[in-house]
Amino acid sequence: MSAPEKRFLTTFVAPKPNKTLIQAMTWANRWLNLYGTPGLRDVPYLNRLPLVRGLCDIRHLDLPAADDVRLKATLAADGMVFITPNHPEFFTDWMLDKEIAARYAPMMANWATHDIVNGMGRWGQKFWLANNLIAQVPGDTEQALAYSIDTAAAGTPVLLHPEGSVHWQGDHINTLFQGAAKMALQAAAQSSKPVFIQPLIWKLKFIRNEESALHAEMAQVERQLQIEAKPFLNLPLRLARLYRHVLWLRFQNMGFAPPRHLSFFAAQDVLLEKLLLSLNEFGTFSGSLNEQAKQMLGAIRQAEKSGQSIDRMTRRRRSELAFILRNPQEVYHQPRWQQEHIAECLKRLRCDHLAWGGLGNKIHRFVPRPVGGRNAHIRVAEPLNIRALLAEQPDLDAAALTALLQQQMQQTLDQLNVELNTARSPQEYANPFVL
Repeated sequence: MSAPEKRFLTTFVAPKPNKTLIQAMTWANRWLNLYGTPGLRDVPYLNRLPLVRGLCDIRHLDLPAADDVRLKATLAADGMVFITPNHPEFFTDWMLDKEIAARYAPMMANWATHDIVNGMGRWGQKFWLANNLIAQVPGDTEQALAYSIDTAAAGTPVLLHPEGSVHWQGDHINTLFQGAAKMALQAAAQSSKPVFIQPLIWKLKFIRNEESALHAEMAQVERQLQIEAKPFLNLPLRLARLYRHVLWLRFQNMGFAPPRHLSFFAAQDVLLEKLLLSLNEFGTFSGSLNEQAKQMLGAIRQAEKSGQSIDRMTRRRRSELAFILRNPQEVYHQPRWQQEHIAECLKRLRCDHLAWGGLGNKIHRFVPRPVGGRNAHIRVAEPLNIRALLAEQPDLDAAALTALLQQQMQQTLDQLNVELNTARSPQEYANPFVL
């Protein structure tokens, strides 16, 4: 029984977009997921109900006129367009994708994990394929790549998140996968049309002070962990306490003694070293600890593809490596934080390590509702004109193009942060990871 289910999950089926369904889902998305019901969405208790406060609680979509013109120009160039947004938050990202599509290219094709497209049975698969979702099957993406290129050649933009999974990092563009670059270069080789990679950047900012709501979510985590509540601590100290407690549990779950005398990142490095040592049957690597962890994950993936059996503890330790890479010191080294940094770290803690202990926590992993209303600030970076780049660099490959895309996305995000912080001076806090 399991073999047919696995084949169904990992079999690519081409989308069959249904315009009527996509139009209907646009209005459902705006009401249920994004905006909710104005006038009611801030009424206490009532706003806990569906359709009152949007699941993503977006109050306003800020997309300046210049960015609007830039995106329209890219889409109107009679070319093949691959749209690449950043990926700072789970669930909300997809809903913003759909809103951008509704405004600029309603039939846009979207990449999604095969767990979503194929993981909900045949009726679920039909629904997602009708929404023009392209299933990304791990280790077998050739059909998805070919479909995407054909779709772009027919004039329909293709959207994919080059960061892959969500890291819950609003200020940092993580290492990009090469899928967008590979498709763009292959499209340029197969067609005489213009080819563009169009980066999009968004940043989510609270519309008001949400300190009390963040304390309430931390109290919920304290209850789940069955530790003493500390409502008198400030936000950074309370978050630091939660992260340390969960880190000690992770040490113990891996069979290691936690070094309680160390700072958070020093202790996390100790865990990383122990994990790498315990997995050395897959190889030993050079570079920083994080670089070694990335190479180790690649080695385990390759071993699995080659048919090597991966036992339960190895899978758990592999997951721990991935979790550590989602919370690196280089991303959270800044001395001063904003409420959005605290909120994203709290969400990452809950989604990565605390999706247990009740139905609510399990649902939260897939629909992580924010503690308060946010504005979505969207910026459209300069598109990468693939033919112009190839004219300058005929030997341009996917790796170099991906590096250029990452640089473009990070620069645009940095500029957006400067713009937002200049427009409104944010409330700041100490960095919890150095306390």
